[in-house]
Amino acid sequence: MKKALFSAIIMITTLSSCSTLFTSSKQNITFVGDAGTKIYDNGMKIATIGENGEASVRMRKKISSKELIAKKEGFKPTPLLLQATFNPISCINLLNVLAWGIDLATQKVCKWENTHIEVELEKESK
Repeated sequence: MKKALFSAIIMITTLSSCSTLFTSSKQNITFVGDAGTKIYDNGMKIATIGENGEASVRMRKKISSKELIAKKEGFKPTPLLLQATFNPISCINLLNVLAWGIDLATQKVCKWENTHIEVELEKESK
């Protein structure tokens, strides 16, 4: 019994990585701007800024930066850049190549840098 438990602990430790264990795959992003502004990711609406002037959404972490679009009737569509940066928790992997591979595959080796985005829209000219 002890040998099986010890083997299971060793296997879990060697087959998992630090970012996968210690960080979530999603991160909260808050958008602040005019009420009624809609935020789109690849053409799909992910959030609408409410009457309080903000909206929060949980976004899956990615290795590369992501461009979102803010739209509101009477205003020009505005691009918003969500920047991905290195997640320092991954450094705990040290020289364990398998752990780095797991962190890269799950895309937890990076995190969103700007988690509070101010949306400034420009009126359409007629």
